[in-house]
Amino acid sequence: MGGMRGMVWEALVVLGWCGAMWYAIGQAFRIRMHAIETFGYVIHEFDPWFNFRATKYLAEHGWGAFFSWFDYMSWYPLGRPVGTTIYPGMQITSVAIWRLLNEVVGVKMSLNDVCVFVPVWFGVSATLLLGLLTYECSRSANAAVAACMIMAVIPAHLMRSVGGGYDNESVAMTTMCLSFWLWCRSLRTRDSWPIGALAGAAYIYMAATWGGFVFVLNIIGAHAALLVLLGRYSSSLHRAYSLWYVIGTFGATRVPVVGSAPLRSLEQLAPGALFLGLQLIEASEVLRRRRKLTGLPAWKLRAQIFGAAALAGLAACSALFSTGYFGPISARVRGLFVKHTRTGNPLVDSVAEHQPASSNAYWHYLHYTTYAAPLGLALCLVDRTDAKFFVALYACFAYFFSSKMVRLIIFLGPVASALSGVALGLAVDATAPPLVDALLGVATGRAEPPR
Repeated sequence: MGGMRGMVWEALVVLGWCGAMWYAIGQAFRIRMHAIETFGYVIHEFDPWFNFRATKYLAEHGWGAFFSWFDYMSWYPLGRPVGTTIYPGMQITSVAIWRLLNEVVGVKMSLNDVCVFVPVWFGVSATLLLGLLTYECSRSANAAVAACMIMAVIPAHLMRSVGGGYDNESVAMTTMCLSFWLWCRSLRTRDSWPIGALAGAAYIYMAATWGGFVFVLNIIGAHAALLVLLGRYSSSLHRAYSLWYVIGTFGATRVPVVGSAPLRSLEQLAPGALFLGLQLIEASEVLRRRRKLTGLPAWKLRAQIFGAAALAGLAACSALFSTGYFGPISARVRGLFVKHTRTGNPLVDSVAEHQPASSNAYWHYLHYTTYAAPLGLALCLVDRTDAKFFVALYACFAYFFSSKMVRLIIFLGPVASALSGVALGLAVDATAPPLVDALLGVATGRAEPPR
């Protein structure tokens, strides 16, 4: 009888988790609908209107015309080659949803209305994906639920995902959370590495959507490098990273505005160098196992392989550098390391949101997570896993870059929610079972009934 009661209790707990997740998703949807319910199906601000105009052109003229479109009405009187200077992922997604609703599902909806709802839909999906990422790093359903509830309402995410705010970040946050979750999922076990291919596909979507793909590229590369330095290298890491990098880089270079930058731009070369380094590590490990080398002979083999590769790499880089193959660091990235009025790009220098973040800005956009997230970060360093290292590294990188440019606080929204969820969820994990046993021990089957 006690076993049956325990099963019933477990079922009720699962239903409670599902109900809490549904509530979080509902709140995420409701709060993002406020602008639509107040002002109607209206697109707000300049950039969203420009994005809608580009989406409308794609819908009316097709793929080929869009990517060769020179718009004489924008940046007047110079004009702008729109198709090759914007990240088209959001426009392609919106047109695809519009056609799916109207031609397949049979729901009649104007393109304007779809674009108005895109930030809402993707804000909700980002909330759900952040919960999955939190579960992957904590293995706690309570932490995942708490993270979803926070992500649903945290201003750092809301500021770019309200209804009518049709901007690239509204879709990019979803693609970023998807990329991070799939990357961490690919490292869960030794047999999970094929998921690295899905992580690569998600990264392509991110690269097609927003320039912040450079952040995703370097975070995943830095995480893989950290695992190697911490002695957590394995063949599954090599395979997952190789799949992610090859698929992701190939797809990213197909985006016109990105082009060959992942292979030439200085801020994007480090993950490529790591990819080559992992191939050398794996080759040395294969040879070591085949020759049954240990100790000093094994290290000599590694030194020979890496020494030869270093000489070849130095020669290749010297030859390419002399031809001007490598591009300079972009003005936006340079602005993260020098004073924002000295980047050399007047457009970058003139924008107020490119200034460093203040303590008031952190409180405004993150609120109480500024207290809970550091506790969650500390807990991630206990019982360490690859996924926990990723979230901790993500938090450090996001904080550093947001401190240099206030608009990048948007990167902190997901990880602050995740770490706060870890702190709250693990607190519930530690306190709820004893409390339930004390109050309802007989019903849960965890305590002996009174005699």
